[in-house]
Amino acid sequence: MYHRTLLPNGVRVVSEYLPYVRSISLGVWFETGSRDELPEERGLAHFIEHMVFKGTERYSARDMAEVMDQCGGHLNAFTGKEHTCYFARVLDQDFPTAVDLLHQMLAHPLFYEEEIAKEQGVVLEELNMAEDEPDELVHDLFSEALWPGHPLGRNILGAKDTILRFDRAKILDFMRRNYTTDRLVIACAGSVEHERLVEEFASRFQAVPVGIHRPEVVPEAKRGSILVRERDTEQVYLCVGVPALRRNDPRKVVLYLLDSIIGGGVSSLLFQELREERGLVYNTYSFHASYRDTGLFSIFAGFSRQNLDEVLSVITKQLSRLGKSITDDVLQRAKGQFIGSTLLSLESMSSRMTNLAKNEINYGRIVTIDELVEAVQRVTREEVIELAEALFHPASLTLAAVGPLNNIAWGDLNCRKIC
Repeated sequence: MYHRTLLPNGVRVVSEYLPYVRSISLGVWFETGSRDELPEERGLAHFIEHMVFKGTERYSARDMAEVMDQCGGHLNAFTGKEHTCYFARVLDQDFPTAVDLLHQMLAHPLFYEEEIAKEQGVVLEELNMAEDEPDELVHDLFSEALWPGHPLGRNILGAKDTILRFDRAKILDFMRRNYTTDRLVIACAGSVEHERLVEEFASRFQAVPVGIHRPEVVPEAKRGSILVRERDTEQVYLCVGVPALRRNDPRKVVLYLLDSIIGGGVSSLLFQELREERGLVYNTYSFHASYRDTGLFSIFAGFSRQNLDEVLSVITKQLSRLGKSITDDVLQRAKGQFIGSTLLSLESMSSRMTNLAKNEINYGRIVTIDELVEAVQRVTREEVIELAEALFHPASLTLAAVGPLNNIAWGDLNCRKIC
């Protein structure tokens, strides 16, 4: 059963009580991420995520690790462009321990300067590792090509010159501006009743400041741009895509199905032609990301350099003939795939907790699974084709690539685009 409570200080508490399981997944979500960084703060949201694990008023970093290991649980965090989540998964009997750890990390972190200096080295190594993974790097390049000069176009990890200038004062200033009650969502799924959850958190974040409305710069997408990073790799790693839907767009459910049809599984149009029919790639897929006021849709493929022209030709031709390719059978298969994978994901308490939090952040309410399934079933072939035609119009494709790409006439890309 789903529950939602708005606390007097603006903190939102959402939960799903499942008495037949022995575990709980508890998340503390702040609606802030790398998008909220000033230019000189690039990477700070992610750095703070690291630093709260380095010691609190009651727990050292080692204490936190040992307490969670003794529970047999899992304590972690992740940073996105518009949100940061701190979460724990434990047995229901260890719920108080999870609550106490998360509260200490977020309300009473120490941020000692010597720990900041050590963690700067750790994050720089993480940044180096990301640079060495071209299949990940190309996604950052695609965002940069799509939104140059905007925070959404920057990678989440940051840059060496900014990371090395972080100190305690910068951390506290960022948290004061962004870790505010209006941006805080407590989400829990599992064997904990909602009333107990509210009771535990009703007073724990009283010291969190109240948010102040700040105007945002809406990103203006640079359509048709190309960004290439030369690397001596065996494959070319390619992302091709367009701006897409914001996170609360009513057509999002249509986008889910379009994504499945284009590259969302082994029966998708691109996987079948690029891999199964032509043998050009090992890995290819499509994906989408949605933000407060914009979004993206992208296609990824990894392949040998000599196959570049053919891969691009397949991608652009598939996008140009979606009106013919999306039959009733194709749409029904996409609906079955989406509904099935969504329902299967609900076997995980962590997935349920994440769904609760994202529904609250995206829509301001709990969207039930039955409601989502009904919305998917109502989507028509005409709606999917209409959205495809709205997204993939002529000369709209933005491209990013990593690999052995010297002497390629990228100026000819316009000849390959949808017409």
